[in-house]
Formats: sequence, structure tokens, C-alpha cells
Amino acid sequence: MSITNHTIYQTENFVKRFSVKAKKLWLLIGFESLIWIIGLLYLAFIHSPGETHFTICPLANLGFEFCPGCGLGNSISFLFKGDIISSFRSHPLGIFALIVLTLRIITIIKNNWRKYA
Repeated sequence: MSITNHTIYQTENFVKRFSVKAKKLWLLIGFESLIWIIGLLYLAFIHSPGETHFTICPLANLGFEFCPGCGLGNSISFLFKGDIISSFRSHPLGIFALIVLTLRIITIIKNNWRKYA
């Protein structure tokens, strides 16, 4: 086997191993938990709580002043930034929502681990 063929063989092996590991990682994480993780990372690193912006909330767009979900993203974002008081003021259930989402992600990964590992 020449050096070129050996290098190509090693590269092909690496790609096969990488694709198997990537597929296994995808199976372990799962689509739902990946969406939750991306959302939480967005709230932790990108989102600036308190900024006014266009809302997609149907109740707010219909003119209702109260919506049980409005402020939840801001609340979680404040939590990630360490501002517990502002988090509670933004939405009292923000801490609870973060705990529930974290437990949901852990549960999905544990169930997938049992199924696919």
C-alpha cells in the first residue's frame, strides 16, 4: 500500500467513524432537546432582556393586556445573567420554567441513552 493510498484509507476511516459518532450523538440528544438547548443558549448569550420588539404573541396582537406567557423569555434571560429580582418581576414562573426545561432535556437524553447507547 503506497503512502497516498494509506492516507486516503485513514481519511475514509476517520469520516466513517465521525459520521457514526455524529449519528449516535444525534440519537442521544434528539430533536426536541436540541431545540430546547438552542432556545436556552439563545436566551443565555444573545437575547437582551427588556428590549421592546415586535411580538408574535396572539393575545398581545389582539389587544389583550395580559398574557400568561409574555415575559417568560425575558425572565429566563435575566436568570442566566444572574438578575433574579428582575427575572421574578418579568415573570414569576421564570425560575420554575427553567427548572422544567432543564429536567425535560435531561429526561430526553436519559431515555435516548437507554434506547440507543
